[in-house]
Amino acid sequence: MKNSWFKWMLLLVVGSNFSFGQSVQFDDVNTTDYPNIPQEQIFVHYNTTLLFAGEYLYYKVYNLNPDSNRPSPYSKIAYVELINEDLQLIFKHKLRLEKGVGQGDFFIPTTVPSGNYKLLGYTQWMKNSDMGHFFQGDIAIINPYQSDQQKILIAKDSTSHENALLKQVRAKQLSLRPIRDKSIDLDMDTTVFKSRSKVTLDLQGLQQEHFGGEYSLSIRKIDTIGKPDRWTPKTFRASNINNDIIGTPKESHFYPPELRGELISGRVVPLDSAYPVDNIEVAVSIPEKQGYVLKVVTTNAQGAFFVNLEKKYNGNTAIVQVMGSARKNYKITLDNARLMDYVGLSFNSFQIIPEMKGMIIERSVQNQIENGYFSIKPDSLKPVPASIPLDQGRMITYMLDDYKRFQTVRETIVEVIDLVWSKRLDKDEYVFQVQPYRDDYYVDSESLPLVLVDGTPVQNQTHLLDYNAGNVRSIGFIRDKYVVGPKIFQGVLSIETFNGDYVPPFEGDHYTTVDLFKPQDTKRYYQQKYGEKAGSEMDRILDFRYQLLWEPNLELQEDRKTIEFFTSDIKGHFEICLEGFTKQGEPIALKQLIEVE
Repeated sequence: MKNSWFKWMLLLVVGSNFSFGQSVQFDDVNTTDYPNIPQEQIFVHYNTTLLFAGEYLYYKVYNLNPDSNRPSPYSKIAYVELINEDLQLIFKHKLRLEKGVGQGDFFIPTTVPSGNYKLLGYTQWMKNSDMGHFFQGDIAIINPYQSDQQKILIAKDSTSHENALLKQVRAKQLSLRPIRDKSIDLDMDTTVFKSRSKVTLDLQGLQQEHFGGEYSLSIRKIDTIGKPDRWTPKTFRASNINNDIIGTPKESHFYPPELRGELISGRVVPLDSAYPVDNIEVAVSIPEKQGYVLKVVTTNAQGAFFVNLEKKYNGNTAIVQVMGSARKNYKITLDNARLMDYVGLSFNSFQIIPEMKGMIIERSVQNQIENGYFSIKPDSLKPVPASIPLDQGRMITYMLDDYKRFQTVRETIVEVIDLVWSKRLDKDEYVFQVQPYRDDYYVDSESLPLVLVDGTPVQNQTHLLDYNAGNVRSIGFIRDKYVVGPKIFQGVLSIETFNGDYVPPFEGDHYTTVDLFKPQDTKRYYQQKYGEKAGSEMDRILDFRYQLLWEPNLELQEDRKTIEFFTSDIKGHFEICLEGFTKQGEPIALKQLIEVE
């Protein structure tokens, strides 16, 4: 019964463009549209629980259905945060989830002090319950570049100094124990390697149940410092947390699930009335260098509007404006993400002792050297294609440098552009017109074209007509009807400037901009290789990698999987950690050790 209710709700939400990203007032949404939705469960596989300033935290997020342990199909956005012991936010990342998983990383800067930290993972839907339902992991950070180490340093004459020494020894012993998984064998010819040598791993015994699952692989040096423990998929599953239903929150704010993507939401308020107004058209545009995103929606009975950003985009700023001739009668207010209350978080008590000074200095120097070579060992971003909503095949474009230049856009339209003209609405206002096709029997003589400058709708077209045409690269138009959300336009007029810096005149509070909190970019992480060409540049530089490999999207599609990587100049024991979940939701946790001598 619970699942059928949720499927009904999901169809209702998707069909009505009704989804949310920020918190909203109860009055803005009918919460009965969300009956008995099962809680979601976030698991985060991260590369280590101990980081130095100058190192990377790598992580992969798994959004799970707690009943089946399979990827949750509901939320399309997840959040990851790092919190310090003073309950201050160090970073907050937004992740776009595809098939229930996402990935990210964070470089630990020298501004982050030594201390104990908490890693949180959650979805918006999970925020309707207490923070005990979030993923919570412990991380310790050592920053030797700051003088104050009181949060983690145990004095040599302290009564707990001897116990701390024993704790370090025991932690080292535990870290050298492999973890077996009965369903997967990890085969290697040897477990002892020289520096800068190739390591070949063979995952054997893979069955149909492993194919199509989600896995991540970390290969990292084992720390000689006793560090905080970390959840594995198996211990996380066994803890049996997050396995209940979200109830109606007692706060005045509600967090519906982000079922389709990111959300920009807010209200349209009349300037001369306290009553909400429905059916007001609102446009949201995100200009990009070679394209743009454009959405038009209408307000509901409470005057609220919600815009889904389902696809990836390149822009950093959104422009939000009320559409129509009566736009100056309204004010837009945007919803903002509410601050989290971190009271109640418990932190690990990671500590160091003075005898570790030499090791800490040595590792910090190695980190500095390794970071100095970042330019020749770069990670790469997966490019996001430009969003071009217009049909370029239907666009007639004039590149103005191919024609005689005129001073204003008005003169250029008259002298250069065919089938486009301006029309006076009244004494002080002009609008553009685009000639429709003669065989279009559904032309509305009152309909106006959509006028865009660098992808942003421009409604004060009188000002645009007097704009300096020397700043304009091209003018293009489409004669067909153009539909955006509930709005139908008679054609499109698209103006592209050279620098993308057109600024319309301020007309009122119906127009506002917002800096976007964008999801993390998807990266391809650099993998060091040796032996391809003797005497190459790579052979001549130092290699102080503690993290030999991070692969957040390990694919298992056959009965055998071969993985190759190279050791570095760092000696010692390294941990091969494979974690994830099969297609059927079974947790996988495998740890093997190798030694570099």
